Amino acid sequence: MDALPPIAQIPLPGTRFTVAFGGSPGELSAGSRALEARAGGRWADLSILTPDSRAALLAALGHPQSFALDLRLRDDPQGRAIHLHCAGHWRAEPPAHVCLLADIGELRAAHEATDRRLQLLQEMVDSLPLLMIQLDTGADLRCAFAGGALLELITPRERPLVGRDALSLFGQKLFDNIQARLREGTPGQTMPFAWRVIDAQGLERVLEGSLRTLVDEAGRPSGHLLDALETTAYHATMAQLRSSEERVRRFVAASSDAIIVHVDQRIVDANPAACRLLDTPAEALRERRFDDLIAPEERAAYRSANAGASHDAHECGLIDRHGARIAVELIDRTVQRQGRAMRMTIIRDVRDRREAQARIRELIAHLSAQKDRAEAADRAKSLFLSAASHDLRQPIHALGLFLTSLESLTRHPTMPLTTLDELGRRMRASLDALSRLLNSLLDVSRLDANAVVVTPVPVSLELMFSELDEDLADSAIRKGLRLDLMQTSAWAHTDPAVLRRIMDNLVSNAIRYTPRGRVLVGARPRGAAIEIQVWDTGIGIAADQLDAIFGEFYQVSPASSPTGGLRGLGLGLSIVQRSARLLDARLRVRSTPGRGSMFSITVPRGQAVPLAPTPAPSAPASLAAPAGHIARHVLVIDDDPQVLSAMQQLLQAWGHTVWCAADADQAITLAVLHGDRIDLVLTDYHLGGEITASQFIDTVRACLPRPVPVHVFTADTSTPVAQEIRALGLSLLHKPVRHDALQQVLEQEVS
Repeated sequence: MDALPPIAQIPLPGTRFTVAFGGSPGELSAGSRALEARAGGRWADLSILTPDSRAALLAALGHPQSFALDLRLRDDPQGRAIHLHCAGHWRAEPPAHVCLLADIGELRAAHEATDRRLQLLQEMVDSLPLLMIQLDTGADLRCAFAGGALLELITPRERPLVGRDALSLFGQKLFDNIQARLREGTPGQTMPFAWRVIDAQGLERVLEGSLRTLVDEAGRPSGHLLDALETTAYHATMAQLRSSEERVRRFVAASSDAIIVHVDQRIVDANPAACRLLDTPAEALRERRFDDLIAPEERAAYRSANAGASHDAHECGLIDRHGARIAVELIDRTVQRQGRAMRMTIIRDVRDRREAQARIRELIAHLSAQKDRAEAADRAKSLFLSAASHDLRQPIHALGLFLTSLESLTRHPTMPLTTLDELGRRMRASLDALSRLLNSLLDVSRLDANAVVVTPVPVSLELMFSELDEDLADSAIRKGLRLDLMQTSAWAHTDPAVLRRIMDNLVSNAIRYTPRGRVLVGARPRGAAIEIQVWDTGIGIAADQLDAIFGEFYQVSPASSPTGGLRGLGLGLSIVQRSARLLDARLRVRSTPGRGSMFSITVPRGQAVPLAPTPAPSAPASLAAPAGHIARHVLVIDDDPQVLSAMQQLLQAWGHTVWCAADADQAITLAVLHGDRIDLVLTDYHLGGEITASQFIDTVRACLPRPVPVHVFTADTSTPVAQEIRALGLSLLHKPVRHDALQQVLEQEVS
């Protein structure tokens, strides 16, 4: 115990008592007596103290020297502890101890609270997945503090760490490493530190942290702090990431989708598919920002969608090296490459998909209208059945009457030839009317089947007007109309067959619905286009019918119909409109009821090209052979007996030699027997069942000693059939075949 100053130098204020050497306490101060009242005990017999404190005080009083003790009194009635500090001063004369008391309850409570906090802090540090060790500055680097859940990797929990030297804690290798790092560093400098240990299961664990020398307020070293975290999982994850990065790298390079990797929009890599899509080398792409590739008007939307690191697909347009816009779908992903977070954007070309979606939207948008049109067409077709029944029966009925008349006339040996000619002319007119009706239905069928292939070429309007005049002048004359086709040197660039079909229908309609006056056809230049106009002085069309007249089977009201002849099926203007769409040509109509109408079609202008010589008009077909005709030796192949018989009689009447075959076997046999004489082959395409001309005609030609022309007749107007026949180098004629077309075939030179 520390020596105390003489009692005479110590003031005796407050709480005190005196204990004669070998006696009991006396000379109690007021404060001492107050403590007796508070604790419920007495100083005289020391019953005021707890047993431990009483024994300690008696032991101290038994020695003739000063002492200092912390005493605990009995708890007060409220159960509160009373702690005192007792300073016992030895007095030699008379021998006694003068004991001064001080209340240290609050100080002790503070110490206990501090101890509890320190213990709590130690427990908290020990629960954390880290290691924290403070070493002193001595040569042995002894442990002053140790905590953290990772301590078990250094030493067993049951062995205390505080006070142990660093060598026993870490082993020689790590101890040498710590000393070397401390020599390299300076006070206050933080140095990275890492080491590997083997745990109780024999697994390697990696610890990484820092080592630094602590300094006090004077800047002197006060210790060394080593803190570390376990990074075993981190290193394993990094190894997996590196492996994953390698897989991603291989995937990106081999992916058929375009992929661009960028950091903060700055492009760092692009795969070959991206370079192909944007037609830009990877080196050039790495010099750009990714959002600069996006179309300017869509950048704000892309940046907004990308701000939240969304992985949702985003459609926009990219601009390639040539400034062309590419519709794409972007899918962003966050990836790790070389330890850095990057954005990987997968780019998918959606131009085809957008076109398909646009078509789908268009189909959906027009679905209701199409349904209405389909229902209207269904109603119109119901009306058409009655109209077609009448209009198709009319020429058939007329033909029946003419045939009956012909049979009757043949019984009279003195029948005049003029009567036969007139009868034949009227039968031909009925057949022509029936053919026109069937051709209209055929045109609609081909348009419905999309079997019309448009091939734009230079077209002479002068030649077309001449052909129209030749074909339709008689119809106008029979009605007492003037058909005027203005002279023109203009050329169009379009499909001649489709344009001719349009003009045939427009001029025929004008003649049909004009009771008196004239029909005028002309062409007007319109910049880079040419407008072909058909004017008439006919009945005109009301404004509320101008759209309806282009519908299928639509006809003007019966009151406005032309008198006499066939009214038609109401298909002409529908064919005109659909054909104009095929040509991407503008169709216009202006009309005033009672005064007439103007229909026009506008097509691109074309460059003039030399015209082939115009063949002389063929003479009308007759039962007699045309003058100067070339007698042919014809092999006719058709599975229909009546068609075969009719063709034989007609060709023989024209002076040709005919062999008839009803199937492929007969055709081959006749080709073998008469091959040296046959110079022309006429065959139907379908010969019953699944047999077609393309399957046997090569065999027939192989049996002939020399190449001869082969013409195929068919009622099938589909594009595949036409392509198949032309691929074989054969000529194609669609049924019904006009007599003049058949004569032209017969008059061709032998190949």
